[in-house]
Amino acid sequence: MKLIDERGRLFGKVSLIDILVILFALVMALAVYLRFFANETTSIRSEGDTFSYTVKVEGVRHWTADGFHVGDKMWDSDHDTYIGTITSVSSEPSTYETKLADGTYKIAPRDGRYDVYLTVEAEGLISNGRYYASRTYEVGANSGIYFYTKYCSVAATVWSMN
Repeated sequence: MKLIDERGRLFGKVSLIDILVILFALVMALAVYLRFFANETTSIRSEGDTFSYTVKVEGVRHWTADGFHVGDKMWDSDHDTYIGTITSVSSEPSTYETKLADGTYKIAPRDGRYDVYLTVEAEGLISNGRYYASRTYEVGANSGIYFYTKYCSVAATVWSMN
């Protein structure tokens, strides 16, 4: 029995061209996966990067706003990952946008509520324009973040990357 017969079939059963087309499709699928879905491997030995970001905590009561202090450490609520140290705290009365009866909008105060801005300094990794606190927790502008400190636990938004 010949390896390839006169009709170009392998062992007389499978077309050699079909096998080549399937191999080409598998190689292309692997290339797409590696290009778009595989994470970049980083070295554990490289020096850590330091970066800072600002977090906005919206609409909290005064005792929560008073619970943030410079020097407090922040931890991710989901994975207990250290995500930085608070370097500055500022707050302002919270507002919201409300629709009036005539169809216009007005900015109105939220009584007894405050927006708190926390500047956080983190040790981690900066790679390909992405910021990773503790080398594993990705921090990006406009992303939601659930964290806790020694005194409180809140949901917030990463307001800006400094």
